[in-house]
Amino acid sequence: MAADAPRAHAFPRSRRLKRRRLIRPLFGRGTSQRATAGTVVVLHRLVPREATGRDVGLQVGFAPGRRSTNAVRTRVRRLLRETFRQHQGRLLARMAGRADCLTLMVLYRGREGTASADIRRDLPRALDRLADAVPSGAPGAGPPAPPDALAP
Repeated sequence: MAADAPRAHAFPRSRRLKRRRLIRPLFGRGTSQRATAGTVVVLHRLVPREATGRDVGLQVGFAPGRRSTNAVRTRVRRLLRETFRQHQGRLLARMAGRADCLTLMVLYRGREGTASADIRRDLPRALDRLADAVPSGAPGAGPPAPPDALAP
């Protein structure tokens, strides 16, 4: 396998959503959409790739909730990240070659005792719903160009 070939299960740092100016609009009213499955909520928004500062089709952040201790939150965040990594293939394929980037925030809203089972069950369903909701477009195609007013 070539070193530059994309790996379906890789989760490089470039796909991590870290910029506050990209995260904040995900939580604003009317600026993002959501895909929900059981205890997992996925907030998502399409932004131009230039806004991310990276040439990736997808950036994601994870939020396990604030009710627990730091150790539990870290464990839940790792579960979210690992389950996402295993099931990201369909979204990556959907975003490949597009001019925009999908920014996601994955939220866990369940009990800490059942987190492992809940995440493994609900996150793949939420990602499937999200892949169905992402508008399809021609690879590399942005929004349609306005008609030229000077053309006959």
